[in-house]
Amino acid sequence: MDLLERHHRSGLRFETAELIESGSRVAVRFSWDGYKVFTFSGGRAVLLQDCVDRDDALAQLAAD
Repeated sequence: MDLLERHHRSGLRFETAELIESGSRVAVRFSWDGYKVFTFSGGRAVLLQDCVDRDDALAQLAAD
């Protein structure tokens, strides 16, 4: 999170281009980067996975 805060202070804005929800997971495509899959538990993100493309993100969302 420190890195995100530094980027924000230096003017980099994080815009989402797509959100895909599946249970406790959310795939997010950022305008400046590829897809990230966040897994939530107890109201907190407990896992962050980088994905090479949309198909990879969808596979991560479907994984057990």
